[in-house]
Amino acid sequence: MPALNFKKRYAELVETGEKQQSIRPLRRDGRPHCKIGDALKLYTGMRTNSCTLLGEGRVKSIAPVKIYSTHMELSGQRLPNALYSRDQLEPTDNEFAQADGFSDFMEMSCWFSGQYGLPNCDGTPFEGVVIAWELVQ
Repeated sequence: MPALNFKKRYAELVETGEKQQSIRPLRRDGRPHCKIGDALKLYTGMRTNSCTLLGEGRVKSIAPVKIYSTHMELSGQRLPNALYSRDQLEPTDNEFAQADGFSDFMEMSCWFSGQYGLPNCDGTPFEGVVIAWELVQ
């Protein structure tokens, strides 16, 4: 059963179900983190004495994501910027960031920049997957 570990800052959001998605970098070995339908264990503090199970979920979707310093792409489509009016039904970059536990896209972009360096020296974005789940009781 796949397990996802979360920083303490996100633990309460995961435990209460406010955060039901997570962006993960691509694995070095090329294997997927999990697949749709997999049962998930959600933890904080894995590999420490303070390891805590936050809940269990079932994977409902997995999508490729690219995060640049100024915008992002989900499943190959650029998400609309929340600063501009839109007629599309897809979420804006701010709505996506809020679902992931950030206040807005700028906070998420700054976090990924500090964690992974956006953009990289050659201009390449952070590439990974967004894993969404539903909590199981």
